[in-house]
Amino acid sequence: MLLTSALFSPAQQGADINTRNGYVLPAHGVFRILLVFVEIEYPGGTDKFASEVGEYWKPGRYPSWANELFDSGPGKTKGLGTRYYNESSFGDFVVYGDILLNPENPSAPFVYKSDGRVDAGALINSIWAKGFLTQNNLPPDSFNLWKKSKAGATKIKSDSSDLMYFDHIMFIVRNSTYPGNLSGYASPGNLSAKGPVKTDSYSLFSTRNASPLHIMLHEFNHLLLGGNNVHCCGGNHAASGAQLFMSFQGGWGMMGAANKSLLTCNGWDRYKLCWKLPAKKWFISAGTTTGEEVNTDFDFSDGKCIDTVLVIRDFVKYGDAIRIRLPGIPSSEYQQWLWIENHQTQSFNGSPFDVFQYQSSGCSGVAAPGLYAYIQVAHNALDGKNAFSDPADFIRVLPASGMYDIQWGDTMVRNNWCVNNELSFPFERIRSKQNALSGNSVAEIVAWDNNNDGRIAESEKRLQAIEKMGTEIHNNLSYLGEAGYAFCKNGNSKIGVASNPSTANSLTLLNDDRLVNKGKAPDNRIIYLNSVSIEIVKENYPNRGEILVRVRNGDNLVSGNVRWCAPHIILPKLASDNKYDLVLDEKSRLTFDIGYTPTYSDSSIVVNGIRCFTSTTWFEMLPGTRMYLSPKSKLILKNRSVFYIHPGAELIVAKGAKIVVSDDSKMIIDGTITRL
Repeated sequence: MLLTSALFSPAQQGADINTRNGYVLPAHGVFRILLVFVEIEYPGGTDKFASEVGEYWKPGRYPSWANELFDSGPGKTKGLGTRYYNESSFGDFVVYGDILLNPENPSAPFVYKSDGRVDAGALINSIWAKGFLTQNNLPPDSFNLWKKSKAGATKIKSDSSDLMYFDHIMFIVRNSTYPGNLSGYASPGNLSAKGPVKTDSYSLFSTRNASPLHIMLHEFNHLLLGGNNVHCCGGNHAASGAQLFMSFQGGWGMMGAANKSLLTCNGWDRYKLCWKLPAKKWFISAGTTTGEEVNTDFDFSDGKCIDTVLVIRDFVKYGDAIRIRLPGIPSSEYQQWLWIENHQTQSFNGSPFDVFQYQSSGCSGVAAPGLYAYIQVAHNALDGKNAFSDPADFIRVLPASGMYDIQWGDTMVRNNWCVNNELSFPFERIRSKQNALSGNSVAEIVAWDNNNDGRIAESEKRLQAIEKMGTEIHNNLSYLGEAGYAFCKNGNSKIGVASNPSTANSLTLLNDDRLVNKGKAPDNRIIYLNSVSIEIVKENYPNRGEILVRVRNGDNLVSGNVRWCAPHIILPKLASDNKYDLVLDEKSRLTFDIGYTPTYSDSSIVVNGIRCFTSTTWFEMLPGTRMYLSPKSKLILKNRSVFYIHPGAELIVAKGAKIVVSDDSKMIIDGTITRL
């Protein structure tokens, strides 16, 4: 199911804006929404969608979930929307709602005569003439708590001298054609310039049966966080503007929608909106083993070695997180940050949102407790003209299950028992095709040249919904969540330079069905290796649900069987606690290979008979760097890979270590190779 959305944005304001004020609506204090339920009466009295009527919303009645969207005031407990904002903001943003009733028939929704579309302004003005009656007998000014403000400006409470403007009216329509089923839009503006009803903002949603809670939250969150350029976390889609990655990103966060996995907010949301546990000093923090709060918003760009142990508590309950600004990225390129959150899931924290969106249906995996990781690209300004302006799809999940050159079957298979009932090409994750640096994760909707025309258009994507495992086909909608997202002690317990996924930066390619930056800076077109690592030391320590982690800047060991693929990989001078910048461990193997995952949209090469929308791998040791191949280790170059040693760089090869270069690959040695 694809949930579409739109936001009509006011002009960007000046230097006084700040994301922590909220975009066009406040992100702090008490807010109340006026809810209006509507049914369309089609010409001739025929209900166009009568065949789609379900048990949750029957014609002529309010839906069964009408009172489960928002609480009407303090002391209520049913409103999932109220709980969502209370949980996300630690009680700093309290959102209530009340239903506007039809005085002529309070037990039924309003009826609107139409051919399927809804003119919200005409509708509310006609309703107003009937009289104002809410389910809980609230007066109109209960919905006018805030003054109209500019985007990002300080939000001020209304007073008795203000004109009556509803802060937000939310229309929910059962049987409209626009918006379509389980879709909607939000607008920061007045519904009707000439009518008696004035609004600061409004939104409209359609559903033919089920609760539209998730799309409602997504659209309302636009009014807190920004326009379509803040689409991310499973909420981005084609034609919503320039986006940072070729593949659509999944994940979790307030701007997630149809393709999100977890239903919670994320650390970036809380950071941008100034939401933290009241007892906390810092917006991004964790603890020591003795319980002392420490700032965990790290910047390792100074090149110093760091080796520390931290305790991360449950993200939902405490907001603990670690964020690391990835070192080595030039200032002319998009900056990137690695986030780590501890999601112990609903079984621990009781949150109905710390679950995968479809796990209760059996359509996806079940969220496992552990560490969840993602990359934030740009979008770091809190104030000034750039506070709301960076491109969309800026958060990329790094699941513990890793990144791969995804292999696709030739015949489409129907997912005929789950929520989308669509035909998809089965995908396969093969161990030998792990690609930590430029591959796709299962959390992405993959960019692919579906029509074989030699160009990957914005609309050309493939769902990772049906997975081939050996000889079996699994219809498990992996892109919407799998237990393998979570890092845990007994599974993938570390993320570092040589792990899959890696702590290296991600490749970006800003696109809007064209290359916006033409593949040049500020796009990140080079992988800059670093020596950052985060490793789980103990789980449920010192208390249940808490995770003890080791955070390092100086971990430069490549261990195991590692495959690196990317058009351009650079080894710079790295922080390390030894005399080398990179060490290939004993009996370990490092292979440089062609990646089969697209990194370009409009150029390709043929390797081994396969068209690859990328280029062969070029690896550089920068001047002054030193790399060590331990005894019995092996360095392999294949499929036209190039290993370039700059002047002043040194590759040290221990006795018993081997370098294997295929006939079509090469080493360029302007520096030194020292054999021990």
